Amino acid sequence: MKKLLLLSLLITQPALAELINGDIINGCNTETLHDINNITNMFPVFSAHKHTCNSNEFLPAYTDGCRACPVGYTCNGGTYAFNETVAQGITEKSLLNESITYGCSNNLLHPNNNNITNMIPIWTANQHTCAPGYYLPANVDSCMICPQNNYCIGGTYAFNETENQGIEQCANPTPFAPVESTVCYPHILHIDNDVVYLKSTKLTKPSLNIGMDDGIFYANMTTTPTPMNNATEHFLKIEYDGVIYYVCDDTTYGK
Repeated sequence: MKKLLLLSLLITQPALAELINGDIINGCNTETLHDINNITNMFPVFSAHKHTCNSNEFLPAYTDGCRACPVGYTCNGGTYAFNETVAQGITEKSLLNESITYGCSNNLLHPNNNNITNMIPIWTANQHTCAPGYYLPANVDSCMICPQNNYCIGGTYAFNETENQGIEQCANPTPFAPVESTVCYPHILHIDNDVVYLKSTKLTKPSLNIGMDDGIFYANMTTTPTPMNNATEHFLKIEYDGVIYYVCDDTTYGK
């Protein structure tokens, strides 16, 4: 009987290495093991639960069931296996344009781990449309008036930390410009502490004509009382053919 029993164990024990997917009847009684001190080792084989989530649902970490997609995320749905630390079926939108609800709650990451959801901002520079005579200074979020001896044609510019935009310095052969100018002028006529910016084209008839080494240059003349430029209250009056005219430049003429 002893030899027969050992032979029986050699035949039946390999079956214990198979995957058990049902109840074992009398698996540990004396009919199977001769010595009650013998131990049969059984090793469990775990299979994670799988969950099929609908569109707009995801499988949170350390959770056995789908949950609604939080605001600010995208969830396309699918079948996922239980995972202790990683949320599945959920991604941040490529560009966040709304508030995120429950973005850091434990329905995304298990509360006992050290995982961190990193969000990388995408910056869009502010756009500013500057009127003619204005420019966008560096590291400033608003247009400013064009300074003297510079010209600013106006336009739309994006915020820039290091560069002025929409402004150019006057240079030869037209080195002069008043404040808020879109053009530069070749010469200026000094009247005490005031100036009139002279140009190379005639706008009014009559006009004040001044000869220079490099040509004839003009100032406007009008019968309407007009200051010489937009930075003064002084007038330059002259009489021509018995009529009183006011000499001015383009900064005040017709304004």
